[in-house]
Amino acid sequence: MIRFTRVRKEYARTGVALADVSFSVAKGEFAFLTGPSGAGKSTILKLIFAEEFPTSGEVKVGNISSATLKGGKVA
Repeated sequence: MIRFTRVRKEYARTGVALADVSFSVAKGEFAFLTGPSGAGKSTILKLIFAEEFPTSGEVKVGNISSATLKGGKVA
């Protein structure tokens, strides 16, 4: 399960990339991530992979939450 709950991601140089994004993808479910350049597709993937963390809100992948994950625990 991948779940985004009211996720916001801001960058110092470019501003808001995602604002109040919520969705879930169940285990075994197939989903497409589409949109124009600058829509936030790469940002969503980076948040899922824990390469980056949300400014606010929660990203949950399986039982792991961005709210409790520390940089040292990212494998």
